[in-house]
Amino acid sequence: MRRTVFAVTALFTSLVIGALVLEIGVLLIFGEQPKFPRRVVGAPFGLRINEPNAVYRHKSADVTIWFRINSQGMRADRDFARQKPPGLKRIVALGDSFTIGYEVANEETFSSVLERSLRAKGLNVEVINAGVSGYSNAEECLYLERELLSYSPDLVIVSFYANDLEDNVRSGLFGLEKGELVLTADSYVPAGGVGDFLNTNIVFNFLSGYSNAFALIKETATLALKQRMVAENVGQVGVEAAAGGSLAEGSVAAEQRLASAIFERILRDTRAKGIPLLIQSIPVFAPGEQRNELFDAFPLAEFDVHRPGVHYLSAKVVLDPYVNDQPLYWRHSHGHWTPLAQRLDGEALADLITAEHLLD
Repeated sequence: MRRTVFAVTALFTSLVIGALVLEIGVLLIFGEQPKFPRRVVGAPFGLRINEPNAVYRHKSADVTIWFRINSQGMRADRDFARQKPPGLKRIVALGDSFTIGYEVANEETFSSVLERSLRAKGLNVEVINAGVSGYSNAEECLYLERELLSYSPDLVIVSFYANDLEDNVRSGLFGLEKGELVLTADSYVPAGGVGDFLNTNIVFNFLSGYSNAFALIKETATLALKQRMVAENVGQVGVEAAAGGSLAEGSVAAEQRLASAIFERILRDTRAKGIPLLIQSIPVFAPGEQRNELFDAFPLAEFDVHRPGVHYLSAKVVLDPYVNDQPLYWRHSHGHWTPLAQRLDGEALADLITAEHLLD
């Protein structure tokens, strides 16, 4: 018995010392890592949502914030009545980590800013923040169809970011056959029940939120898994090398066509309900030694935003005047918007909505 106790104690001590050495080594060599637990789980409608009723912390070298998810899987301090109250205008905002508001507090997200700005203009409105970290346009499309239209929105906002082009392929939900969009999978919950267990496991989430070494290992593994999934699904979008071009160029073109076809489906859904669709493109930040730049990656050549039922906001136009003298993107983490960028965007959305009478 003594030998067993000694052996177990020695093993436990060795593991603790090894973990501490690894933790200190990562901190000294790589610096503080973004510790962003992704609390997403499978939903009954076949997609991922934020874990209902979860409360958790995000911390990086830039910022520390807390997330509170309501019982419906949305970032909010309250639940939303599925049956819209009389006289209330409702906006649904779909998107990824920029929309849910990674690295900002709930009241600093553009959805919260938009709601306050519209209320200040005299509108009785609420904005449902339906952002989910890692979401693609493909998932946003099906989330809208299967769940969010039942909340009777008066306006749908879909945010686009450059990584959506690849994420649409990764999800494997849609493909192109002879240029037509087809549903190729009915559900997308990466790792299935195993993923749900890990994302809700108290030990896994504690390490994700508090260990630099674990965060680095998890991020590296996640990126490798994403790349493998994209490689497996790329054939669904009809990748071909353009004449005189490369396979990579053909892949980008195919990704743009797929994204455009998905937005066509979203537009079809909103038009059928008589709901305006507002697309906003979130620009990519490119820091430079002399000047910083923003790049808009929305496939405007593939999807016509100048037609009835569609409204478009390029956040690049909104943020460009500030990009070289104000902090718009956090620089020591995953590069999400700062509270300033979120506020500027939310106010610009409010101005566009009122100027074009989208809630009339």
